[in-house]
Amino acid sequence: MAASPVSVAAAPAGALPQTCGAAVPPVAWIRPGQVGYIGPDLGVGLHAASVAVLSVGLDAPFTLEVAGHGATTVRSAYAPARTPHRVVAPEGRILLLFIDPVGVPAVHAAAAMQRQAGPCGLDHRLEDELIAACQHGTDLDRLRSLAGPPVPGTADRRISRLAGDIRADPGRSFRADETASRLGLSTSHFLRLFAQHTGTTFRRYQQWARLLHAARGTTAGHDLTRCAADAGFASPSHLSDTFHRTFGTSPTAALLTSSVQLDLDF
Repeated sequence: MAASPVSVAAAPAGALPQTCGAAVPPVAWIRPGQVGYIGPDLGVGLHAASVAVLSVGLDAPFTLEVAGHGATTVRSAYAPARTPHRVVAPEGRILLLFIDPVGVPAVHAAAAMQRQAGPCGLDHRLEDELIAACQHGTDLDRLRSLAGPPVPGTADRRISRLAGDIRADPGRSFRADETASRLGLSTSHFLRLFAQHTGTTFRRYQQWARLLHAARGTTAGHDLTRCAADAGFASPSHLSDTFHRTFGTSPTAALLTSSVQLDLDF
């Protein structure tokens, strides 16, 4: 049975509406440099996000399944970009924070994990604080600061600015050679630097920005054909296939027939 359609909530820039308690519906948010979800396990399949994702069991541990590395029961886990995995949480709510370099450089979040299981990090050192930050409403600025405490010597303002430019104009095709030349770098050095700072590839980050733009389009009442075109996808099926590989479910299931509240700040 299909759930009620997505609704869009308006909230102050640094906060979400109350997200605690059994009667409170799940919420996802897209803000500058912040993309996340709080709610029950949505039953997604194995997927590989374009950016890294930090998962936290807010009410109970969850099972992290990683392709080729089996399953692990944890309370928090970090999956690098393009790592096939899924979170199975039969009890309670989960927090998913997609690590966007506009807000939290991936190297910062990865460095906060205390042990390793294959490509994934486990046991965020501020796990208790992350859980507490979601108990009585959610302060997004605090979540962002907790997720990736700064690591000295890792920031690169050029890459952070570029990631912001891509997010601001997702339909544009940024060419690696032209972008590298503009930054005064060789193409190979630029691509390595981008991946080092963001935790993902230049191409996959552009894909990520397009997915977020398409998600915003659905909340404006646009169909998938228009959302795909506006975001720079070749076709609606290209959008749907990319969305499914990234999130483990279809855009229709996640955005059009879901009970999840979508909280946006343009």
